[in-house]
Amino acid sequence: MRKHLLSSAFLIFASVTASATAQAQTMGDPLAIGGKDTDWFMGRVNRPDLDSEPQEPFKIMGNVYYVGANNIASILVATPEGHILIDTGTHKMAAVVFPNIVKLGFMPADIKVMLISHAHYDHMETMERIRRLTGATVAALEAEVPSLVTGHDFGRNETWGHEPIEVGRVLQSGDEIRLGGSTVKVIWTPGHTPGTATYFVDTVENGQTYQIVYGGPPAPVTGDPMYDTRPADVFNAYAALREMSPDIRIVGHPQSLFDGKLEALWAESRPSPLTMEPGQWARLIDNAEADFRRRLAE
Repeated sequence: MRKHLLSSAFLIFASVTASATAQAQTMGDPLAIGGKDTDWFMGRVNRPDLDSEPQEPFKIMGNVYYVGANNIASILVATPEGHILIDTGTHKMAAVVFPNIVKLGFMPADIKVMLISHAHYDHMETMERIRRLTGATVAALEAEVPSLVTGHDFGRNETWGHEPIEVGRVLQSGDEIRLGGSTVKVIWTPGHTPGTATYFVDTVENGQTYQIVYGGPPAPVTGDPMYDTRPADVFNAYAALREMSPDIRIVGHPQSLFDGKLEALWAESRPSPLTMEPGQWARLIDNAEADFRRRLAE
């Protein structure tokens, strides 16, 4: 049965990817903004897309799973009433995320909610297609909604954009997304994009409660009037993050974080090799805030 489901997932996304490729070949890049296209952007960052390569999924802790690529994260929170998917990745990851979900024994059709860390193409380029396939509700912070619904990237990175996404729920910092006994809390951490989000997932394994954080302190922009992040919003983010006490942290580009740990992660070794050291979370925030204050002073 699982083999059949896996094959179906590959076929569905192969069709989706082939359709997108054909469209690009016949029309040019349909998401091009201001004359910028995929070739322009990849030339600008001067690297091929080596971050979207397939990687075997693994259980992070409890009912929370890593279903992303080798260096672009996608997180699944699996519940009896349906699943929450955080970030979906690039077009190339169309052949990664769904098959990984199936490998873990879950049904992609059961995705009920999708969340977005931030509106850069590499983290949500496939989200609208997955929304149409699954009927899931996309929820996002209010500050990120303009980018999502228009298809424009309003962050400093100036990527070419993405297919406009239908947003079904607008979130505020501190909101909780609840489904099937699981809770995901969102905190607004602006800077990398106007509506960058950090998510905290509570989960239970072997009778013990754990908190997983996806994201981290804000990455505010200073010295660029077009993109500068409002200091008050950043300091509010630091204060909200300090109230949390996560045990495990996952980042959007986790290849370095996973280096040397994948065998243990696939084996579900405990304690998890991703467990943070005591005080590590507080130090991370303190260092980020100190750096921001220094840049403001300059």
